[in-house]
Amino acid sequence: MKDHPENQEVHEQKDASQQSEQPLDAPQSHTKEQHHQDTETIEQKTIDNISLTQEFKNLFNNTTRSIGKLAGNDEVLKINLADMFSEVFKPHIKQEMDEVFIAGTEYTTPQLDEVSKEWAKPFLFSRIFLGLATVFALLWIMVAFFGNPNGIGGLIFIGALTVPLPVLIFFFESNAFKNISIAIVFKIFFIGGVLSLISTLTLYEFVPVSDDITIFSAILIGIVEEMGKAIVTIYFIQRMNTYKILNGLLIGAAVGTGFEVFESAGYIFRFIPEGFDVMTQVIWLRAWTGIGSHNVWTAIVGAAVVITKGSQKFNWAHLADKRFLFFFGSAVTLHAVWDMPIAEDGIIKSILLITLGWLLTFILMKAGLSQVTQLQMEAMKMNEAHQTQAQE
Repeated sequence: MKDHPENQEVHEQKDASQQSEQPLDAPQSHTKEQHHQDTETIEQKTIDNISLTQEFKNLFNNTTRSIGKLAGNDEVLKINLADMFSEVFKPHIKQEMDEVFIAGTEYTTPQLDEVSKEWAKPFLFSRIFLGLATVFALLWIMVAFFGNPNGIGGLIFIGALTVPLPVLIFFFESNAFKNISIAIVFKIFFIGGVLSLISTLTLYEFVPVSDDITIFSAILIGIVEEMGKAIVTIYFIQRMNTYKILNGLLIGAAVGTGFEVFESAGYIFRFIPEGFDVMTQVIWLRAWTGIGSHNVWTAIVGAAVVITKGSQKFNWAHLADKRFLFFFGSAVTLHAVWDMPIAEDGIIKSILLITLGWLLTFILMKAGLSQVTQLQMEAMKMNEAHQTQAQE
């Protein structure tokens, strides 16, 4: 079909216009292409200059700062693990070990202005571990080589104790306030551990969970067991009337360690009919995972209780506080994922969860050290105010 004459005229005018403007458009087109190439070059250079390490560091800093704010500390988590554990590989005399154990009495608790604001450098926990590991090895030889069944009882208890107890001592050494004695820690460990088991079993009466572990049942287990331990942890925190975050970590760790040791001993005992080799495998499994499971999860909850209540008495309304919900929810999540049948390689999953648990713990420890500085500054201002009033 031919175009309408008017359309033909329009086309002719458009063609003429394009021909007359062509010489002017060519340089502009070249300029646009050059600009596009320059932009691509700049973008490529930007991509090349991006450091994945720096991006991960920024992500880590932003995450730890955000979590730390909930605990009252808005600083980035900076921790030198090599420096923290530097005293582990140095020789220590008996007097140094005695000084650690006598902390927390009426005569050995330091004044607030004497409390260190720096990261602790624990070492005694490693000696406790070596001692327990040696006892375990000797008991194993007694049973495996000499065939003496009388060593099985000791093997079960020491096997359940070898890793969790040194972790508890680590929390004890990291309590900068040094205001809780080792006698109190062991009291919470034994009594709190048993009470937390009874508390958990009582809750299970109201929240029945299937023996077949599914994702849903794992979530229920996490909620029930962490709440069971939290109830006992809250009781001891209330009884000691503490508002210090590092104290909350230690009390929670003591309850969680007791729960873990008694539970592990029970699991190991149940596998005795399966044979000595199977029982030993269970001991190894429960031992190395004791680096960061119930002890760390309950320590997080203990710190959350103290952060939420502050210097007030704890009341159940504190359970709705966003700070408690976050840290308690974190403990429940770690516990639930730990039990979930979602990974073929359970070792990798456990290592990741242990790492995350300790990351949260170190964030809370940092908040606890920041609290030391805050309390010291408040005490200093109060002293200055009293001095001013006295002079007037």
